[in-house]
Amino acid sequence: MNKAEQTKNKYIKSLFNSIQSELKEIIKQAELMPYTTKNNYGKYLGILTTLKPQLGLDNSVKLLIMAGGNRQGILDASKILK
Repeated sequence: MNKAEQTKNKYIKSLFNSIQSELKEIIKQAELMPYTTKNNYGKYLGILTTLKPQLGLDNSVKLLIMAGGNRQGILDASKILK
């Protein structure tokens, strides 16, 4: 892992630590609802759309996965936004 990747990983971990309770609550609310799309990608599409302008798409994806979101649903939603 090069220096740039290490710096980015530290940034993501630091950001996650500062907003993890909010992210986990967002994930919890999304997962409580019955799935209306495969792997709940529809809900994650809305969440990513909200987070993307502030954090960027890749960072938002990583943070939602770190918070315990449905990995495949998050990845499917991110493909739509690319």
